[in-house]
Amino acid sequence: MSARGRDEYKRSLFDKHGPEAADHMRAVSSLIIPVVAGAFIGGAIAVQKDYSAGLVVLSAIGGSVVFGTWWWFFVTRLSHGAGKAFSEFIQPSATGSYERQYSREDAMIMRGDVGGALTSYEEIILEAPDDARPRLRAAELYAKSGLRERAEELYRSVQRLPHVKGQDHVFSSNRLVDLYLAWPGHETKGLRELRRLIDTYPETEVAERARAGLVNLKSRLGVAE
Repeated sequence: MSARGRDEYKRSLFDKHGPEAADHMRAVSSLIIPVVAGAFIGGAIAVQKDYSAGLVVLSAIGGSVVFGTWWWFFVTRLSHGAGKAFSEFIQPSATGSYERQYSREDAMIMRGDVGGALTSYEEIILEAPDDARPRLRAAELYAKSGLRERAEELYRSVQRLPHVKGQDHVFSSNRLVDLYLAWPGHETKGLRELRRLIDTYPETEVAERARAGLVNLKSRLGVAE
């Protein structure tokens, strides 16, 4: 055998199975008791029935196989299932609460591919027409890119979604105000958005902030009460 062959690393059980190797070793070692007990019970039954020596040996072997198989199934299947059920109890899966991530679009923006990110957002909007998030993210990017008309359309579309969350509705309204303030000739539209917030959320903190914003914006634009 060559030196390379002698020095070649042989993969251990832990290399092949990782952390599960310890579980396998414990399961194998735990077979000793049921195998011995099965042999004893099988042999005892054969002796009680006055079988021949050969049949006693076969009964002992059969008892070992039956008890060992049963124990292996219990350890590797039932206990694993119980552990999984317990894990689900202490850390339930998020089935039904999936929330889309936008790392692909963020990566495009980081690379300077704003057009690709916007195209991707538009595709997602078509796939999930009732989801406010892609509309809001796309609107933000359109606004930063100076494409204010499309940004306005998307913010408006969020307001019209049938089951829009209150926070998304308020956010879209506030962002419309910001959009109009940075859009020459559209500044007064921000006043309407603030009034809409006051009417939609009366006697709330949202309305209070909108009233304060309305006063400040009127003063800034020189609009009379």
